[in-house]
Amino acid sequence: MTEHSKADDARKGLIASVKVRAKEIVGAITKNDSLTTEGQLEQAQARERKEAGSAAALADAEAKQARVEETNAKLDSVDARIGVDARTAAAKSAAETEQAAQKRTADQAAQRAAARESVQAEADAQREVQQASAEEQAQIRAADEEVSDALNDHQAAVAEAAKARAKADDLRAQAPNDADRR
Repeated sequence: MTEHSKADDARKGLIASVKVRAKEIVGAITKNDSLTTEGQLEQAQARERKEAGSAAALADAEAKQARVEETNAKLDSVDARIGVDARTAAAKSAAETEQAAQKRTADQAAQRAAARESVQAEADAQREVQQASAEEQAQIRAADEEVSDALNDHQAAVAEAAKARAKADDLRAQAPNDADRR
């Protein structure tokens, strides 16, 4: 019901109430019981219409209040949903940030481990080079000693051969003399 139709109904009810009251008063003055009864009956009907109008107005007000409460409940629901969505987004963002930080930490740890392994491999290779160099130097010294020993043996053999040749030459030189003497 609109406000305008309520006002019209209220005016009509007031006019009807005045007419009914007038009928009842005229019936009492004229001692017309049927007119008085009719006025009282119409007055009872007017009261019932007024009560029905009040009940309708009350029902309209309650319906309007229910719509307001429904709208408020919907708004509260939307607000709650927005809050949940915001908390969910914040939690998701925090989880993604934490995951990214863990990945960076893992990547950095892997890079450090790779760098340590590289340094260790380089140190191992350097140690192997030094060992190989030391072994090579030892082999060179051993070969030098062998050459030196072989040279000494050769020189001794040459010297001994020269002595033996000289002795043989001496013996040959003496041998014809010894052969002549015999």
